Amino acid sequence: MTWYTSFFTDLANTFWRGAVQPSQTVAEIDFVVGFADGTRVLDAPCGSGRHSIELARRGYTVTGVDISTEAIEHARAQAPALDWRLGDISSLASQGVRADLALCMGNSFGYLDHSGSCRFLVDLAAAAPVLVIDYSCAAESLLPSLPGSIELSAGGVDMVAVNSYDVASGRLLIDFTFSDGVRTQRSTAVQHVYTAGELTRMLRAAGFASVELFGDTDGGAFKVGSHRLLAVARR
Repeated sequence: MTWYTSFFTDLANTFWRGAVQPSQTVAEIDFVVGFADGTRVLDAPCGSGRHSIELARRGYTVTGVDISTEAIEHARAQAPALDWRLGDISSLASQGVRADLALCMGNSFGYLDHSGSCRFLVDLAAAAPVLVIDYSCAAESLLPSLPGSIELSAGGVDMVAVNSYDVASGRLLIDFTFSDGVRTQRSTAVQHVYTAGELTRMLRAAGFASVELFGDTDGGAFKVGSHRLLAVARR
């Protein structure tokens, strides 16, 4: 069983929902809609739906797919009219979604192993002619200043994350502890780390003809030390 199938419980999801400010979501959607050539959007994985809901507010028709039952239920409660689907990104093709733009936001690219990530990109290329990936675990972003541990509180949940990097497999292992004072969840997340060049080659192999790399939602160029990688791929 892949780690993320059991990771995103109500404790973890409550923390992440509280950790992201609405202004960040608005800035991210301002960025991605600049690449949309139509109104149909696939958001996979969609998490608790913050991007999908903002897109719908702007008039887009959105399908959100996520494996977390809690996240999908939360999203559906916030926006019941949207097309929310419980499903795994490892078998995205089974959803049969066709869109004008596909999103993989929230640093969720890299959850799958290499073969799974390549298959996921092929499925995304089949689903939409344009793809935007938000990836904070690109090697150029992550490795120059990888913190040993992080402690944060959000949404009434305390989070401690202890990082280790496996150089042989190119994986970031994150031991998370979430606690709300009553309940505690301990889980390990696994992120497969790619350079921007490796991701570009994977996107082209998946069927995308062009790839642009940005380092922020203002459109700045991606470089070593950029906080995140925003990759925009077109068929």
